[in-house]
Amino acid sequence: MKISQAVKKILKLLPSQRIFLLCGELGAGKTKLTKTIAKKLKIKETLTSPTFILWQKYEFKLKRKRYFLNHLDLYRIKAGEILKLDLRKEINKKENIFFIEWGEKLKLYLKKRKIKYVEVIIKRQGKKREYLIKNESLFDRC
Repeated sequence: MKISQAVKKILKLLPSQRIFLLCGELGAGKTKLTKTIAKKLKIKETLTSPTFILWQKYEFKLKRKRYFLNHLDLYRIKAGEILKLDLRKEINKKENIFFIEWGEKLKLYLKKRKIKYVEVIIKRQGKKREYLIKNESLFDRC
């Protein structure tokens, strides 16, 4: 599916699904997808890639409730160092919604704790991108 279709599908999943793992090679469009979602959520700040900052947080309203879009980039983080980011506490807060670049590094952690997430796989095909959205919470029951 195209980015516009992926964004529409992701927005329909909010706020019941709160963790989105963005997976794809370098330059696939993970930040672009998050920027497009932020724009649709009417976030006023300009999102930038959190590669060197690691974690950025933006406030927005959805259905008259206050939420925070947490944009993380785990590219430079080793799997064992993820726990040092203090994610545990933040993931449990219902007002936090996460878009995590290089999210495949977090899959095992989430699965072990039975934390629901949605995997968004971005594949580059020349100048075009293809988006696949997998709700792992559904597949875990098989």
